[in-house]
Amino acid sequence: MPAYLSLLILILWSLCAQAEDNFAVDQADQDLEAIVAGIETLQANFYQEVRDEQGELIQESSGTIKVKKPGRFVWHYEKPEPQDIISDGKNLWFIDHDLQQVSVQPLTKALGSSPILLLTNYREMHQDFEIRMLGEAFGLQWRALVPRVQDTEFYRIEIGLKGNQVREMKLLDHFDQTTMIRFSRVLINHRIADKIFQFSADEGLDVIGTAIE
Repeated sequence: MPAYLSLLILILWSLCAQAEDNFAVDQADQDLEAIVAGIETLQANFYQEVRDEQGELIQESSGTIKVKKPGRFVWHYEKPEPQDIISDGKNLWFIDHDLQQVSVQPLTKALGSSPILLLTNYREMHQDFEIRMLGEAFGLQWRALVPRVQDTEFYRIEIGLKGNQVREMKLLDHFDQTTMIRFSRVLINHRIADKIFQFSADEGLDVIGTAIE
C-alpha cells in the first residue's frame, strides 16, 4: 500500500475520537470503539508536515477530507499539488490532476485488512491496535496506538487530545521520520451528499485499472 494511503487511513481513524464529548480521555479501547461506531459522517481540514530524524522539514501539505459510512471517503490535497483519493464504497480512485491520470482498483484489494475498516463496521479497533495511555505533555493528553501487525510504514501513532478533541497527531515510521497532522473545522455527523463520493473519469484522462460495478 502507498505510504500516503496508509497515512490517510490512520488519519481517518484518529478523527473519529472527536465524535462525542461524554468520554473521558483516559478510558480504554471499548469506549474508543463506541465512539467510532457513532460516526456516520466526518469532514475536516488538515495540515500535514514530515520531518526527518534531525527534525528538518522535508514535506508539507494541506487539504480536506470527507468520510461517510459505509466505506466512502474523499481525501483532497490542495497543496503542494492537487490530488484526490476517492472511495465510492466499491472502488478506490487515485486522481493526479497535473498528470491527467487516474488509477482505480477494488476497495477491498487496495485496503485489505487496514484500519479503514474501523469506519465500515467490519473490524473492531482492538483487533488492529494496542492502545497505551502516555500521560500529559505540552498541555495535551496523549495516547499511543501500536499496530499489532508491524507490516505498515508506521510503527506507532501518537494522538494528543485537549478534552475530547484531537489537536495533534504524530506518526512514527521505520525510517525515523515523523509525520505531524493538525486538524481544523471538524464536523461530525453533518449531512454529506452521496454524489460527492461518486467518480466518473472525464474524456482525456488516462485511466489505469478497471472499476467494479
